[in-house]
Amino acid sequence: MATAKLFRRQAATCAAMAEQTSDEECRKRYLWLQETYLHLAEAEELSVDQMRPIIGETERSHAP
Repeated sequence: MATAKLFRRQAATCAAMAEQTSDEECRKRYLWLQETYLHLAEAEELSVDQMRPIIGETERSHAP
């Protein structure tokens, strides 16, 4: 989940930069990066959520 938090922070930074710039091309790139980082964060969270049951089964199978 640390990676997802990093992606969300990067998305927030891109959103702030998009608001601050007066260059329309730069704004578009920042907004595209923001969307990309948010997508990566969601994918990371989904991946972690899907792995939890598998990790739990592995931990139980190795318990004494």
